[in-house]
Amino acid sequence: MPVTTRHPGVLSSRDVQVLLLDLDETLYPRGNGVLRRIDGRINSFMTDRLGIDPSTVDAERAALCARWGTTMRGLLERFPLDLDDYLEHCHGVDLSDLLAPDPRLRALLERLPLRKAVLTNAPRRHARQVLDLLGVADVIERVFALEDIGYVPKPAPSAFATATAQLGVAPGACLFVDDMLASVRAAAAHGLRAVWLAPPDAEPAADAEHDVVRDVHEIEALLERLLAG
Repeated sequence: MPVTTRHPGVLSSRDVQVLLLDLDETLYPRGNGVLRRIDGRINSFMTDRLGIDPSTVDAERAALCARWGTTMRGLLERFPLDLDDYLEHCHGVDLSDLLAPDPRLRALLERLPLRKAVLTNAPRRHARQVLDLLGVADVIERVFALEDIGYVPKPAPSAFATATAQLGVAPGACLFVDDMLASVRAAAAHGLRAVWLAPPDAEPAADAEHDVVRDVHEIEALLERLLAG
């Protein structure tokens, strides 16, 4: 499916200053095993530490994540979590067998004439590992991890407010890309120029207030079209 542009108006090079990127399954392909491994660690925490029934843990984790943005946020509503212990258990895993340097991604980020930042619901340790393994850590100006957004994850408006404020730009100066539609819609509602990195079989709504790409590399063509008006 071709890139779809839905934002009204014409951009100039001054309008968009920052490319604000999600991390997991945005900078690397969906379903490569990273999130499956972390989900397994979350499941073991929920069953071993919190006593949740193993037969229902998958469904409970998915429901909590869908409602609260992260499973952690949902668990905090029900249990007195030690956040450092939780994050270390769930994200303190080696991903070097699943991720490798991506020269094509690096070249894309180097070509795009914008500041680059990452906004992720993952903790700093995980974000650093992913960016290091992909070989792009040094081309990212700023990483806003879970700790940096007060442990209140996307799609909460405060996550976007924190990132834009710390970057020193208005929301409309950010081109935000995420594979989670709820976060994309929340970003658009907060005034960011939002792009949904959609799965192949997803059909965007006709009245969507965001753009749609199917691969992170389509951002380059989308940005060229936006800047050209």
